[in-house]
Amino acid sequence: MREKFATLIIDMQNDFVADEGVLARAGMNNATAKQIVPRVRELVDFSRSQAIPVIWVKMVWDTDRELGLLAERSPFLKREGLRRGSWGAQLVDGLEVKPGDLVVEKRRFSAFFNTRLEILLKNLGATHLLVAGVRSDFCVESTVRDAFFRDYDVIVVRDCVAGYFQDLHENAIKTMGTVFSRIMDLEEVKRLL
Repeated sequence: MREKFATLIIDMQNDFVADEGVLARAGMNNATAKQIVPRVRELVDFSRSQAIPVIWVKMVWDTDRELGLLAERSPFLKREGLRRGSWGAQLVDGLEVKPGDLVVEKRRFSAFFNTRLEILLKNLGATHLLVAGVRSDFCVESTVRDAFFRDYDVIVVRDCVAGYFQDLHENAIKTMGTVFSRIMDLEEVKRLL
């Protein structure tokens, strides 16, 4: 079977990345999330130039009930954050959905959980995934594990993922790099493809 890639960009939204976002205001260190924006844009541009489909994965909630247990564990999200139509739910400046791109909305950490992502990937014939975005130790890792369980060959683009806590980020990279994915820098990905 011939390799066919798709690129997943996870949660590069204002509430996750921007200084005025709900997570930064709640005390999360968003410095590395902001730093990866140019590299993520470079990955997106490269993917488009190679006719690799780009799928923007966004956390979006319509009601407080949709947060589930997360509302108890992160009470600041009960008040605001990632609500449909809000500035916080929009992609961060410098990243944009273009014609031909796809968008998947999720309500939990994994981009596969109760979404249409798997159907889209099957329709695209994708066998391999390039993964970028935030938060490396939550949404990225959850998505990567679920992709592995579905037999997708995953590459996590190391310089295109970030977390809020360096130790958790590094542990997530190590964990994902065991069996769940390959870990490569963007330049390595470009040479591979």
